[in-house]
Amino acid sequence: MSDFLNGKAAVVTGGSGTIGKAIAKGLLISGCNVFITGRNQQRLEEAIAELTSDDANHGEVKYFQGDVCNDKDVSNLFDAVIEAFGRIDLLVNNAGTGAKDKTVDLDTAEFDRVMRVNVTGPFICAREAMKRMIPAKKGGRIINIGSISAISPRPNSAPYTASKFALLGLSHSLSLDCREHGIGVGVIHPGNVISGILDAEEIKRRSESEGFMNAEDVANCVLAMSSLPYHSNVLEMTVTPTKQPLIGRG
Repeated sequence: MSDFLNGKAAVVTGGSGTIGKAIAKGLLISGCNVFITGRNQQRLEEAIAELTSDDANHGEVKYFQGDVCNDKDVSNLFDAVIEAFGRIDLLVNNAGTGAKDKTVDLDTAEFDRVMRVNVTGPFICAREAMKRMIPAKKGGRIINIGSISAISPRPNSAPYTASKFALLGLSHSLSLDCREHGIGVGVIHPGNVISGILDAEEIKRRSESEGFMNAEDVANCVLAMSSLPYHSNVLEMTVTPTKQPLIGRG
């Protein structure tokens, strides 16, 4: 891996979760300074303790407690990044959620909640990152963590699937808006990854039929994309367990 990330500054949303921590760890090892963000203070503190215990880190990590769906929280987050590190080079929109009810039983409020976290949140974060990256005239990168559900949905996943299709569209639109400023925007579509969004029964079922990746596999994709010079951009990347069906499943 190149030293392109060394000394740069990144924000990883959902940074206290399994995938978020793996992404933050990879960036830190690459010499990037990182802000992780989330809503739960205790989980953030535990994540910081875990991340700072690694002697392989070459970057500094801090946390910001806030809601990615709240305009003021997100603005304050990026202000804190600039104050601490003097710059913002990379945003990884990793925070996400799903719904457990079957489509026929799902209420509208739950559908709206998933869409807000998975689509509105990344939009707000991207907008605030752009507001700071563009005047700096140094380029930058925004990486959205999507899902294979935007390519091949599962049954009874209406809000999650709709949100990941929307995130794909948002990523393409942001890419058009950012390219003249040297800011690359891409989306990663991971397949099965063991994380807190899945319950034990679902993990067992998928393990037997499809297999799982580790969170570190997703982190390595983020590192590959973010280590490219700004004149290059990976618009989309799909990564799955080798035996997971892609074109048709259910």
